[in-house]
Amino acid sequence: MGNVLNKYLVHTAIVLKGVRDPEGETILKDLVSISGFGNVNKVISGKYLGFIVDAKDDAEAVSYVREVCEKARIFNPTIHRLLILGVENA
Repeated sequence: MGNVLNKYLVHTAIVLKGVRDPEGETILKDLVSISGFGNVNKVISGKYLGFIVDAKDDAEAVSYVREVCEKARIFNPTIHRLLILGVENA
């Protein structure tokens, strides 16, 4: 029973790191600030991806998804960051 696999949904986001974010800047300038939300300093845009994977626990699911994203080149580590947003049973 030690090798029982469960299904996990790993929530991820891919965001730009350190470079200009034209989409985020546009959202801030043309939508957020103009709507009167002056306390918002920056909007960071990104891409959401959810992966449903088989794993023995949530830590293994996260590790597996990181490996998939890196080896399949789903993001460019030179300009992007991969964020793990959360894990839940699928």
